[in-house]
Amino acid sequence: MILLHDVRFWMALSIIAGGYFAFRYFSLIYAMKKIQKEMETIRQDLTQNQMVHLPLPDPHLKKILCSMNAVLEEIQRERGRYEKREKEFQKQIENVSHDLRTPLTVILGYLKLCQKRCKEQIANDEELSETLEIVERKAQAMKRLVAEFYDYSRIQAEDYEMRLEKIDVSRLLRESLMGNYQLLEQAHLEVKIDIPGHPVWILGEESALERIFQNLFQNAGRYAGTMFRIGIEEEEEGTRIWFINDTDILTEDDIPHLFDRFYMQDISRRRGGTGLGLTIARSLAEAMGGSLTARMEEEKDRDGKMCRVVLLEIKLKNI
Repeated sequence: MILLHDVRFWMALSIIAGGYFAFRYFSLIYAMKKIQKEMETIRQDLTQNQMVHLPLPDPHLKKILCSMNAVLEEIQRERGRYEKREKEFQKQIENVSHDLRTPLTVILGYLKLCQKRCKEQIANDEELSETLEIVERKAQAMKRLVAEFYDYSRIQAEDYEMRLEKIDVSRLLRESLMGNYQLLEQAHLEVKIDIPGHPVWILGEESALERIFQNLFQNAGRYAGTMFRIGIEEEEEGTRIWFINDTDILTEDDIPHLFDRFYMQDISRRRGGTGLGLTIARSLAEAMGGSLTARMEEEKDRDGKMCRVVLLEIKLKNI
């Protein structure tokens, strides 16, 4: 009877122990799932000061969550410091741009006045004429640079308002092309156009789209090799606008950085780039609820040789 009693005791103890460890196991699984769900929610929006909560009393889990919350607090503090630096940087850009615009306008005004009053003397002095032309060209380039700095700071500001309305993007793109056709001709590019003759209605802001197109045409005029193609394609999920040009400057490694502010190669600096054109274009596209992306492909050129091409693609919402 004593032996049977011992067996029953150990069996009961085993059942209790098994039940306890099973409970602990499933409790930990439940807790880990809850923690994972909270972490995923926090990861999707790090701007909120959220912490991970302890799903059930456990000293070991508590230590882990304390460490995780300490890391989250540091990430949030660093994000706050980064946003503060960004705002200060944008404000500095805006202030400097504003301070430079007036003297640049005055310089260009005096240059025009000098050219008008000394027209005969300039015409008879080739060196003076060339010098004044260089000064004016550099001043105009500086003016464009200051304007891009100012636009960038304004677009990045939280108070920037985008007024969206119904726009015929095919008409707007044709008009922008005509306005920039001389630039493409001067670059000796073979231009191919695939723009529908009928209206293509999208939700956007006309001035923002004009600026995007202007920046992309200037980008092609500066850096395309021999060809440039533009087109519009209507799709169910949105309208796609593409700009394609060949390149002997960019490589696959450059593509992820094209929209980084101030990203330029040395050759780009010599051609008058600022490193902000594509950054501004993407910011404007995103402010309209769209996107601007880039990728590199390979295709045959007009001589049948393989060449690298860069495809810049804008996607906008349909009406």
